[in-house]
Amino acid sequence: MLKAVKEKAAHQNLVRAEGTTQRMEKFTENQTRLRIKEEEKWNHFLHQEIKMYLYTIHPSFLLHPDAARALQNRLLARSEGKRMISLHVKSEVCLALDFYQSDLAFFIQDLETKGFQLSENEERFMKALHNKLSENNYYLYFERFGDFAAQAETLEEALLCYLETAGSQNKYGSGRIDFLLKYLINKELLVPEMNHKKMRKLIKSLDRSYSKNTRKIPQEKGISRIS
Repeated sequence: MLKAVKEKAAHQNLVRAEGTTQRMEKFTENQTRLRIKEEEKWNHFLHQEIKMYLYTIHPSFLLHPDAARALQNRLLARSEGKRMISLHVKSEVCLALDFYQSDLAFFIQDLETKGFQLSENEERFMKALHNKLSENNYYLYFERFGDFAAQAETLEEALLCYLETAGSQNKYGSGRIDFLLKYLINKELLVPEMNHKKMRKLIKSLDRSYSKNTRKIPQEKGISRIS
C-alpha cells in the first residue's frame, strides 16, 4: 500500500515537472517570437526613415571605413553621455563628425521622438544607414558612368576604363571607391574580400603608372584578380 502511494506521488511529481518544462519552453518560444517581431518592426522603421532622410542628402564620405567607425564611436559616446574628443586629421573623419553635429543629431532626435532608442542600437542604426547610403551611391554612379567597363576582361583594363571615365576630379573619393568595389565584384573581376583602403591604393598606383605611359593601356602586364 505504501509502495503504491509512493509510486503515485512520484508519477504526479514527474507529470508536474514535465508540465513545468513544457510551459517554460512555450514561454521561451513566445518570448523569442516577440523579440524577433520587435526587431523586424524596428528594422523596417529604420529602413523607411533612413530612406526618406537620404532623399535629401548624400553624405558619401561616410562610406569610408574610418569615417563610419568615428561616427559609430560618436553615437556610443552620445548614449553614454560622454563628450568625444577627436584627434583625427583625416578629412573623411572630420566630415563625419561635423556632419553629426550639423545634421545627423537632429535626425536621430526625430527618430527618438517616434519611439526608437539609439542606446544599445548604435550598430543597428549604422548598419541600416550604411547599407542604404551604399545602395543609393551605387545607383547614382552607375547612372553617371554607365557600364563603363563592359568590354574589360581584366581588372587592370576595368580600372583604366574607370580612370578615363571618372576624369581628374575626385576620382579617389569615398563614394566612387565604394561604387567601384561593388561594380567590379559584380563583374567578377574582384574578390569580395577587397577593401576600401586596398582599392584606393591600387587605383592610385595604376593611375601613376598609366600617366607615365602617356595614358595608354599597358599590354604586357595584366591584373586579372586580386585575392
